[in-house]
Amino acid sequence: MAGLPVTDSAYQRGVQYLLSTQLEDGSWYIKTRSQAVQPYFDVGFPHGQDQWISVSGTNWATMALALASPGMPPATTQVVSSR
Repeated sequence: MAGLPVTDSAYQRGVQYLLSTQLEDGSWYIKTRSQAVQPYFDVGFPHGQDQWISVSGTNWATMALALASPGMPPATTQVVSSR
């Protein structure tokens, strides 16, 4: 994701960390640290008031794990032009 091969030991330590902190429902809980700027409403994702940041954290963790999954082609950087 950041130019580090998924086979690198640092990446693999990250994978192990993510797997050890994943919750039983498949998500990752992230505590929000910002003040609310809009009224809270539940969208059905776990973690109540912290669901917005937890959705993002779960997304990033899932992408990192997907890249390291067996059978996935090696990650490459692709620049897409809108022109």
